[in-house]
Amino acid sequence: MNPFLRQNNEPAAGASFLPEDYVERQSSARANAMALLLFAVVMAGVIAAFFVTTRRWESVRSQQSQVNELYAQEAKKIEQLKALEAQRAQMLDKAEITTALTERIPRSTMLEQIVTRCPDNSIAFVEMELKSKRIDPPKEEPKADPKAKPAVKSLTAAKKDDKKPDAKQPVRAPRFEYTLTINGIAQTNTDVTDFLSRLGECNLLERPDLAYIDTTKIDKATFRKFQITSGLSSTVDVRLNPNDTKTAAADAKPGVTPDAPAPTAKVSASADIAK
Repeated sequence: MNPFLRQNNEPAAGASFLPEDYVERQSSARANAMALLLFAVVMAGVIAAFFVTTRRWESVRSQQSQVNELYAQEAKKIEQLKALEAQRAQMLDKAEITTALTERIPRSTMLEQIVTRCPDNSIAFVEMELKSKRIDPPKEEPKADPKAKPAVKSLTAAKKDDKKPDAKQPVRAPRFEYTLTINGIAQTNTDVTDFLSRLGECNLLERPDLAYIDTTKIDKATFRKFQITSGLSSTVDVRLNPNDTKTAAADAKPGVTPDAPAPTAKVSASADIAK
């Protein structure tokens, strides 16, 4: 129904004398023009909203592409960092193996510390023996699931498993446990106990112990034959801290320096390195 038409057929006050058909056509034309104008406004709003939304989506896509590029760059940096960490781990393993194959406590330094702690002209060394025992790390065995059923393999599957190369086990740095045995003779028991107490003050040795002491005769003279066993310290590294030996030598006994002549003794050292 046209809103611009009159609702009744009664002539209104001041009504025009134009024909009713003409008036109806004019009213319809005005209504159509108003509807077209409103439709144009709505479509303009929809088109404007579409363009605004499209521009926003373009900005979001550009930001997303920038973020993806940044993620790709950081991912490359992370891969490079992982590669560097792997190389560092390999270098540390090689350095650890090289360090394990060299002596942390040189034998010349160990002999110097032992001879420096000897009482003056009262102890003679008969034999020194240094033994090493390799300590193998415990092997980790896979835990068996008690609920799992035993797998049944065919002959073809067994052949395929035999053809598969075994996974390379990482090379571990060998660890050794050293034991020092000192055989010697002394004039009195007091000299042996003094020598043992001085060895206990040396930071290169661990838990020096008197294995036995007995009486022996050499050219009708009575001496004390003894044997002392001790382990080498696993924490002291003379290569890294050479001052440890200087401090130990200074504390050995007053008036004796590392360069002082050692008492006359028959010394022989042997090492049996386990492979």
